Amino acid sequence: MTDPSRGPAAGHAPDTSYTPEVTPRVERLLIPWLHRTGAARVARHLTRTRAVMGMYHGFTARDAHDGIANYEEKHLRQRAFRDQLLFLKAHYRVVGLDEVVKSCSTGSPLPDRAAVITIDDGYRSIYTVAYPVLQELQLPAAVFLATDFVDNRQFLWTDRVEYAVDHSTRDAIDVEVGPARLTLPLGGRASRIAADRRLRSAMKALPQEARDRAVEALEAAAGCRLVEGAGATDLYEPLLWSEAATMAASGLVTIGSHTHTHVILSRCDPARAAEELRLSKSIIEDRLGRRCHLFCYPNGRRGDFNQTTKRLLQEHGFTGALTTVYGMNGRTADPFELKRYNFGKPLIAGELEVRLSGLMDLGSVLKRSLRPERGF
Repeated sequence: MTDPSRGPAAGHAPDTSYTPEVTPRVERLLIPWLHRTGAARVARHLTRTRAVMGMYHGFTARDAHDGIANYEEKHLRQRAFRDQLLFLKAHYRVVGLDEVVKSCSTGSPLPDRAAVITIDDGYRSIYTVAYPVLQELQLPAAVFLATDFVDNRQFLWTDRVEYAVDHSTRDAIDVEVGPARLTLPLGGRASRIAADRRLRSAMKALPQEARDRAVEALEAAAGCRLVEGAGATDLYEPLLWSEAATMAASGLVTIGSHTHTHVILSRCDPARAAEELRLSKSIIEDRLGRRCHLFCYPNGRRGDFNQTTKRLLQEHGFTGALTTVYGMNGRTADPFELKRYNFGKPLIAGELEVRLSGLMDLGSVLKRSLRPERGF
């Protein structure tokens, strides 16, 4: 599951290309000002030949959930999703992802103010909560499935961690995560949130096999496990293939691959990465009877994909791939390194318009250019 709204995972160099969920104080002041002054509208006109992409994950029709479920609000409320799409429909031309990939592959011009809606992972709420809004507004979207999640009903590891921490009846968890042993108190909601964040940060830095073992060890230590029918699991449930087929048949939704087991490809050996691509692609094509040629990198930050992963994608018949790196996409963009903005989270006033205008991207470039060089 991709989540650019959190800080860098342990063991990774800081990624200056994404925007943190908790907006720095200067941005919280700057964004509303840029919105009020009309600067974002001017910038939107100046960047009209570049495509923008909005990124989402899960959705909810509820205002609140019990415990720490959805404490980061990555499952966006339906009314917020609808409001964002109304803005896109009013100010952009919402197009299918294929149109942008084709432009970047051939160098042909993009339509002015092109915008793309993308949704990762394969939660059932895509069908039950988001799809009705897409139908109502008649807007296309690209949905990327982690096929082990959908096909085998294997819950995503991040959700397994959150559920175990949330539902454990123990006062603390003592667990080995790779080379570290963590003892984490579970005394209240704040402690459980801190434990979840600590565990996910530590596990995200592990190789795939070690991470799987760590998740299983956590569930044993917590004394509970996220399985279908366990109760309070609706937020984490995957799509049914019949629901994916219905969306694909509508012509509004294109289904792409998000690997089979939601692995970070650059951390897999080439044989494992190739099998992840082959298996996910073949499962989607077999279940839906449609070509699968679009891909979305799990996690998707710089370092989570490289020339080897891009070569493997091409060898398996994929034509384009999405990252979680923030930014716009011109017609000369690498179709296997397309940028997106994360809007599946709480936004401050005017943030949607300002982010999509590209103004904050320019600010990030300026900030990096003015950063003093470190030296002796």
